[in-house]
Amino acid sequence: MIKILFFGDVYAAPGRTLIAEKAKALKEEFSVDLLIANGENLAGGKGLTEKTAGELFRADIDVLTGGNHLWAKAPGLDYIKRDRRVLKPLNYPAEAYGNTVFQCSIRDVDIAVLCMTGQGLMPNADSPLHCLERELLKIKAKIILIDFHAEYTGEKRAMGFYFDGKVSAFIGTHTHVQTADEEILPKGTAYITDVGMTGAHDSVIGVKKEIILHTMKTGMPLMYKPAKTGLQVNAVLISFDQHTGRAVSIERIKRSYS
Repeated sequence: MIKILFFGDVYAAPGRTLIAEKAKALKEEFSVDLLIANGENLAGGKGLTEKTAGELFRADIDVLTGGNHLWAKAPGLDYIKRDRRVLKPLNYPAEAYGNTVFQCSIRDVDIAVLCMTGQGLMPNADSPLHCLERELLKIKAKIILIDFHAEYTGEKRAMGFYFDGKVSAFIGTHTHVQTADEEILPKGTAYITDVGMTGAHDSVIGVKKEIILHTMKTGMPLMYKPAKTGLQVNAVLISFDQHTGRAVSIERIKRSYS
């Protein structure tokens, strides 16, 4: 059995602190083989830098998936070019900085991790369906995990069914709200519409709620600042048959620490 623990969008300093303090213990508790986190919100809520990514890698995170905010911090751009553990969405232009596939082998089982963005209410990108279809023709791995970073639940659900049996896990991110629909699809793919957010949940998807409410009430913008209270880890633990690559189980994890 191969076990992967995937952390939902790690938001700013509170999320990084949670990973630094809890990831290794969770890895030991669940006997996890590979740790993955969505890292596009690491630095102040948008983007990542070498410093913020390093905090997660020192906490035993093996790979960081990205999304539409990945490149939001200029100091991080050169780093994203260099570190192949940081993934950009597969369906972004080839010219966008970053690696599209992370591959490793655990107990002689080849594993591939990729991420993509959706097309609804997101920046322009190629069709995630067609891009992934083409990429799967090239990938030689027993276990393939996809982070689908998208707004629309229907788009996530449809893509999950389309790739059922073609990938081992199809995991939704981006909305920062954990959904309660984790399941093994009919052909053996682990699925959840959104893993949720690792960070401060006494907030509006990571931002101080007073800021969002002010803007809603007055129409006047304020600079977003990360909230600090209501800390939660949102994640999923997925077990895979190492001979077939099919998912055996998916468990939603939601733990509060303050």
